[in-house]
Amino acid sequence: MTLVYLAVAWAVGIWLARWLWSLELFSCAAPTAWLWAGALAAPLAGLIAARRRPAWRLPAGLLLICLLGALRFQLSPFAPCFGPDDLAFHNGSAERPVRATVTGVVLRPPEDRDTRLRVLIAAESIALSQDEAPQAVRGRALFTVDRYPGLRQGDRVTVRGTLEAPPVFEDFDYQEYLARRGVHTLIQQPEARVLSHDNGSPFWRALYRVRAEAQALIARLLPEPEAGLLTGILLGVESGIDPALYDQFNRTGVSHIIVISGFNITIIAGLMTAIFARLLGPRRAFWPVAASIVLYVLLVGADAVVVRAGLMGILVVWATYLGRQSTAIVSLFAAGLAMTLANPLTLWDVGFQLSFVATLSLILFATPMTQHFEAAVRQRLPTGVAPTLLGFFNDALIVTLAATVLTLPLIAYYFGRISIVSPLTNLLVLPVQPPVMIWGGLAVIAGLPSALHPALEAVLWPLARALAVVPWLALRWTVLVVERLAALPFASLEVQLNVVGLWGYFGLVGLLLLAGRPTLPLVGDRLRRARSALSLSRLTTLSAGLLLVTGSLLALGLRSQPDGQLHVTFLDLERGEAALIVTPDGQQVLIDGGFSPTELLGALGRQMPFYDRTLELVVLTHAGDERVGGLVELAQRFEIEQVLQAPFPYPSTAYESWLRTLRAEGIPTAAAETGSRVLLGHGISLDVLHPGPDPTLDKEGELRPEENSLVLRLSWGDTSFLLLGDASQEVQDRLAASGLIQPATVVKLPQGGRQAAFSQALLDAAQPQQAVVFVQRDDRFRQLAAPVEAAWQGVVGEAGWHRTDLAGTVSFSSDGRAVTVQRARP
Repeated sequence: MTLVYLAVAWAVGIWLARWLWSLELFSCAAPTAWLWAGALAAPLAGLIAARRRPAWRLPAGLLLICLLGALRFQLSPFAPCFGPDDLAFHNGSAERPVRATVTGVVLRPPEDRDTRLRVLIAAESIALSQDEAPQAVRGRALFTVDRYPGLRQGDRVTVRGTLEAPPVFEDFDYQEYLARRGVHTLIQQPEARVLSHDNGSPFWRALYRVRAEAQALIARLLPEPEAGLLTGILLGVESGIDPALYDQFNRTGVSHIIVISGFNITIIAGLMTAIFARLLGPRRAFWPVAASIVLYVLLVGADAVVVRAGLMGILVVWATYLGRQSTAIVSLFAAGLAMTLANPLTLWDVGFQLSFVATLSLILFATPMTQHFEAAVRQRLPTGVAPTLLGFFNDALIVTLAATVLTLPLIAYYFGRISIVSPLTNLLVLPVQPPVMIWGGLAVIAGLPSALHPALEAVLWPLARALAVVPWLALRWTVLVVERLAALPFASLEVQLNVVGLWGYFGLVGLLLLAGRPTLPLVGDRLRRARSALSLSRLTTLSAGLLLVTGSLLALGLRSQPDGQLHVTFLDLERGEAALIVTPDGQQVLIDGGFSPTELLGALGRQMPFYDRTLELVVLTHAGDERVGGLVELAQRFEIEQVLQAPFPYPSTAYESWLRTLRAEGIPTAAAETGSRVLLGHGISLDVLHPGPDPTLDKEGELRPEENSLVLRLSWGDTSFLLLGDASQEVQDRLAASGLIQPATVVKLPQGGRQAAFSQALLDAAQPQQAVVFVQRDDRFRQLAAPVEAAWQGVVGEAGWHRTDLAGTVSFSSDGRAVTVQRARP
């Protein structure tokens, strides 16, 4: 336990130095070297004197470690003294803005923020004016640019923009957050230009290429949102997860399953140990197993949570190599000591704190809680039933409750919210998480060679698809449970806990622990359980699992078969519009893609059969960002057979990227105009009513997407859908006067119901029974006008009026004679 005391003393020293820094009693310029020498002399003298007075050894050693921790903080990148050779030295301010050109290399794959990229570069030089020669600098800078056409790791770029220090917000210290990552400069309003590719270390390029190929492979194997979740669980890339879904995971207290943690490392260590111990023997297996853990930690980004878990995993394997037993608490504190030695600012990383405290809570409370639960169950249930029930509840509930003992106050302190339904959610979803990691990993391993070497695709791709079914089912169940429980009004509770309450809680728990003296488990038990879980001897469990998977697939497959009806679904998106048409024989037509690729892919994943990745037709009504933005990644996930789009281009980076994708994939594309007709079978037709062959110009004589948006009519038997795109009032008036607008069963309003786009003539001509309008949930983009809503409601009635912000996704079904409607939120 001596290592535990030393680690605590080290952390106290770092914390004290930070506190003194905040009081401006401690800075990068002081104390000087001789003051540090004087401070360290006292505990060193105590250690020398401890030869005659052994009782002095521990206090002197702890004081020495504490001072060394403070010294290490002073040497950290928290607030160093910058000189002219540092990029941050040139940061400007609101009063003195500095616009400069920085040249550097992209350090890691840019972070995908849906329609934007967050790019981190290692600066090489800076030019403060366009006439000035660049001077060499060091440091890291962060900036955000459009994702199209995009940047990649290893690109050498020049970025011209305004240099400034990261801000400190009222409820979040962004400056400190970035300082922990060695970043002290933000480049605002950046203009980036690529100078060359494939710079930097070949090792990192190869590693990031593997991760990128694995990420693309998962995107091909699974629909959204399951693909984004599996990418987060396996690779630590969480940018593909819909923010709304992530918030639901937080509300239900299961966001920990998305984060790379000790469970992932345990599986890696167990699998590699099982393989290499058989090939090389138990003792020789250490080096390849440790190397596998290190490579995995680097592959997934090496953030604080993963590094902590990786270090603990290596310590366990090391103890096995030496033939010793390693107590979990010693391994945990050793990992924490090593991490704060490398970067003392890790101590304030919220992810590290939650991971460390959760692991400590499991070490301290899982065993006694399990023992109490087992005793209670065995007294009340028959002998044959108790073991099965114990195994289920121990993994799904007891472990969750044990981890919550110490993490709950931290969550309340940092996020001001605790989940009430967390125990129930964990009980329902944790049992299916091991198959996600194991089978998802196997699917990636099976498919990755085919991604890197296309000649192997014919053999390995079907195997990868088959293996991916298991994690898809598990993740589909997880999403279903999370969405249902997050919708409960009492799912989470807002709380306020200050620092006094936080430490008071920890102090009380510490006193109770001292009174109870819990038994500390061995870390090796985890590894042995992981190896046992991977054992092929569990034939019964495997057979039952295969039966369950087969039955679930059959049920889902039957449910998703075409039902002989025409379905038109208006997807509920945060911004923009998109609609999915499914014909009676299962053909699928997508009209527009909204603004966000993540949102669109998630919405399609919920509507389309999990095995069907084909869109027979994609229609783009106009080239504005709120229609084409979500389509840019579509060809990477789905096979698109045909594209029909407005005939007049519009300059935007998203639209240009969409056109490049169409050309690269060789997707047939046709321009639509009045009179164009697409036959979808069973007598169903999609007719283009606008625009004509010549562009429509606005009053200033400029070409705008709205004036030339496609207006479509989908007809089957006695039912029809009039889709007005973003047609202006003038366009609608002309269509009504021309006689092209016939009575329609359902009308989709243009421009979100904006007053300037309302046409009474069209409303009179269409005589709709139902009307649907896309109303953005974000007030900044909401356009629905009250008079427009009143006019349409006056015709279709309250029951026939559907707003996506209130009703959610709205689905219409037609049998050719009548239409029925289903709303996600009644």
